[in-house]
Amino acid sequence: VAVNDGSLAATGSDRLSITVGSSSLSKFALNFNSPQSSGVAFTGTNTITAQDAYGNTVTSFDASSNHVTISANLTGSITGLSGTNKLSGAGDFVSGVANVTSALLFTGNVGNG
Repeated sequence: VAVNDGSLAATGSDRLSITVGSSSLSKFALNFNSPQSSGVAFTGTNTITAQDAYGNTVTSFDASSNHVTISANLTGSITGLSGTNKLSGAGDFVSGVANVTSALLFTGNVGNG
């Protein structure tokens, strides 16, 4: 038996078909390019991925019904997203992934957050 994220199809009575899908939203995975510069729009690949408890991408996630607020644990501020730094549109996440490259701007002190 082979299983992957998607749909398996086989022929014959001795074959097994398995469909694996994501569960409901549990967390977000952040993938931000480093380093970023204070006062400059983010560069590189910077994404936020909606995931279930098992780390599968929730491809149906829609920010218009579940707003996502971006904040930092550093001294400074994040700007660049509409709606008070919220991802809140139906198209903000495409197949469960939000691309925030060149949208986010952090102004503050150097650090990790």
